[in-house]
Amino acid sequence: MRRVLVVLVVLSACMPPPPPPPERLDLALSSLDYASEDELRSPLGDVVVPLPEQWTLLPPSPELAEGTVGLLLDSALTMALVLQRIPTTAAMQSATDARTLARACFERRLQRTGNTIRAMSDFGVVGRDSLRFGMYEFVEQRRSDTAYQKRTRVAVIPTAAGTVYELALVPIELTLDRSADERHLDSVFRFFLRIVRVP
Repeated sequence: MRRVLVVLVVLSACMPPPPPPPERLDLALSSLDYASEDELRSPLGDVVVPLPEQWTLLPPSPELAEGTVGLLLDSALTMALVLQRIPTTAAMQSATDARTLARACFERRLQRTGNTIRAMSDFGVVGRDSLRFGMYEFVEQRRSDTAYQKRTRVAVIPTAAGTVYELALVPIELTLDRSADERHLDSVFRFFLRIVRVP
């Protein structure tokens, strides 16, 4: 019996700590109005993003990246929300939870961009009702002032249909005097995570 206890103690000391629980979305965050009946809907109907007021759904364009379902643009031209279907890779298929799925999606993005992006956060999980979204943030490294670049926030959304989508909030910096600060970007991103529907 003592030997069994010693083995259990040694094993528990060698095991990594359990991952943190999913972060819960704060319903008290300020929200946008979305009285509009327009929405961004995936072809399979397995992800639906209601269109907030003051946001525009851009028409499809062949210039967008492969798999892009649609793009929403805010009226101030400071951010865009992109919904993209992600082809399943072997690493994504072997992912055991939303966190490892987010890591696999980031690795895919890293390879597709030729290592020109850098992760700016740990891979996390956000929970809402029974949904679990993987999360990560990154910046592009093409410019020398990476420290001052705004972060792109990405939620990885698996669906019951077996498809995987990325919902990315991309900051737009046309001019220095017209750009959203990080706290506002966080708030808007969390708002979209609260209203996105995964039937």
